[in-house]
Amino acid sequence: MQTLLTVKSITYAQKGQQFLEKYWIHSSVVPTPEMISKRGCSYALLVRGDADRAAKLLEQVGIQVLGKYSYPLGKGRDR
Repeated sequence: MQTLLTVKSITYAQKGQQFLEKYWIHSSVVPTPEMISKRGCSYALLVRGDADRAAKLLEQVGIQVLGKYSYPLGKGRDR
C-alpha cells in the first residue's frame, strides 16, 4: 500500500525522504495532486509501507504532516 503524506514545501519533503531512509522506509518526493492541494504548488512524500510510523517519525524531527491520503487517490482520506 502507498500513502501520500503532504508537507509544507519541497525542502521538507526532501529532508523527510532522506530521514525516512535511515529507518528503511522508502518514499518518493512528488507534487501534491491538484485535487488535494490546498494551496497551489505543494509537495508530498509517497510512502511505501507503514505511513503511520513514517508520519510519527517526521513529526519527531519537526516536519509537520499536513495530510495523509491513501494512494492511488479516491480510496479515502485518512486525515
